[in-house]
Amino acid sequence: MDYALLPRAAVSLLRKAKRIAQLRIALGAEGGWEALEDELGTGCLVLMYHHIGPFRPGTYPELTVSSKRFEGQIRWLARNGYVGIRPAQWLRWLRDGVALPKKPIMIRFDDAYADIAECALPVLLRYGFGGCVFVVTRLLGGTNAWDETKGSGTLRLLSADQIRYWSGNGIEFGAHSRTHADLTKLNPGQLTDEVIGSKRDLEDLLGSPVTSFAYPYGRHNAAALEMVRANFGLGFGTMEGINFVHSDRHLLRRIYVGPHDTLLEFALSIRWGGREGARGTRLRGAAAAEN
Repeated sequence: MDYALLPRAAVSLLRKAKRIAQLRIALGAEGGWEALEDELGTGCLVLMYHHIGPFRPGTYPELTVSSKRFEGQIRWLARNGYVGIRPAQWLRWLRDGVALPKKPIMIRFDDAYADIAECALPVLLRYGFGGCVFVVTRLLGGTNAWDETKGSGTLRLLSADQIRYWSGNGIEFGAHSRTHADLTKLNPGQLTDEVIGSKRDLEDLLGSPVTSFAYPYGRHNAAALEMVRANFGLGFGTMEGINFVHSDRHLLRRIYVGPHDTLLEFALSIRWGGREGARGTRLRGAAAAEN
């Protein structure tokens, strides 16, 4: 058909009808909408945390979620059918089609602060959730040196023994560089040391392959991205949103969980794939109420 001879509105209508017909064929081939969604539409949310427990003076308040609030969030997820998965499970689904739970979600902790061993990981274990922790490998059992140089208070990091213990109890560990360096400011040799070196450190510690890397500060450039692609199955950034089969697996998105998020705000972030989506929903609701 020569679309040029038809009015613009008619062309738009025909194209929509064609897409609907194609969708009906796909639905029939896949066994209905639910089967097609299972095959192509499975999305994975990644919730990003740092500290869990009481706020420590001198540290960054926006990075600490209280123990009570954290457990309330995990309880809400469990009651609403979410299942905590590990990065390796998401990678197996992407590569091999290994089945995932109906509502998969990743609980991610950056920097491997020691407080999560007391206030967070036991909560995940209690609710049957997996999770992932990203480790600054040259500072195990030490402190947050990268923030201390900027005036932050001192915070302890997980020890090698703690990492081994939790690795055997449903928690996956990924690399987060050797020193929490800004990868965009490194020369090629330094970049290799931070990215590949952290992978080797963690594999030597755990005695098993390490499949994921989280970019320190969420920062990367072409060289860092290329190195992570070549050495890890997954890479985690700090862009907001939901991850799907077509998402760049080395720039996975996340949802930031803040210290003052109410349970409603938390639930809206889950529903809409991030704080911005949830905020937009609230604004639209408020505007509707005013009209």
